[in-house]
Amino acid sequence: MIILKLLVVCVGVLSTSASGPHTPNNGKHSIETGDLLSKFHQNDYKVKFERVELISYKKEYLKHFRIVTFKYNRTCAVINVTWTFAIDVGYNYNLLLQMYRFASNEYRLFPVRLELNFCEAIKANVAGIEGITHCGNFTGCPFIKVRLKILSLSQETLNFVTDFLIILQEKIMHICHWQPDPARLPPFMPDGQYMIEIQGLFGSEEMYIARAYSTVYRPIVNFK
Repeated sequence: MIILKLLVVCVGVLSTSASGPHTPNNGKHSIETGDLLSKFHQNDYKVKFERVELISYKKEYLKHFRIVTFKYNRTCAVINVTWTFAIDVGYNYNLLLQMYRFASNEYRLFPVRLELNFCEAIKANVAGIEGITHCGNFTGCPFIKVRLKILSLSQETLNFVTDFLIILQEKIMHICHWQPDPARLPPFMPDGQYMIEIQGLFGSEEMYIARAYSTVYRPIVNFK
């Protein structure tokens, strides 16, 4: 079994963007991660993206989380995602991906397992994930819930700011019309139907589980 495990200090598929200093991990793991993700390029096969299903999520991490798959222009499948964080995830948003391949009427374990930081994946544009910043109100890492620091204010101003703070904290983030980019996927994948189980992690704690379905195929070439 090929096990690809990437340990990075970064984060993020869901969150509110915010500015602030971030010290990247310049150690060995970060170099190995960059080397591996840089190889996620291919033009050998095509991908028919089918859908993403949200299996479960934990409300101590996410107040709201929804994934909807639909046909865009009646042809290709795309997803819309909405979420509201209950905590400040920051850059500590990791993804654990396990692949399954359809055989004998069921999805069976496929020997590819990958753990990577979500923010690192956005930066490297793995599977075209950087495209989630192009439609919607999510503009990039880190993933945080909005907070305001209230100092010395009059009671009237305090009431207004408190109401405004509640609105911001409950703001729903969303991305729209996203689909994976086959050119940014790992090379040499065999043809077949695949399911990818996606475990969203805050550090090592599970926040949600989702499953993505797609088909890998190679067009028949006519040499006439």
